[in-house]
Amino acid sequence: MKAIPAARILPRGRIAKWSKEQLDKLSTLDLRALLANAERLKEPEVAALCNELLDSRPHGHSPATRRMRAAAGGAGTVK
Repeated sequence: MKAIPAARILPRGRIAKWSKEQLDKLSTLDLRALLANAERLKEPEVAALCNELLDSRPHGHSPATRRMRAAAGGAGTVK
């Protein structure tokens, strides 16, 4: 019986190498998708950068998310 080589496992946090400038070039929809993926994959640094950039955009967060963040005392308060 042959030994099966172990699959190469990529290290966690590989996406955290993105800079804020690189993320800022993404469209709002792409940034929202990246935020969802970062939260799902437990990448808090990337999620924080995404939230910071989305907060600075006029239509960064959806209305439901803005209301939810405002109720939780988040940075994305409704004006």
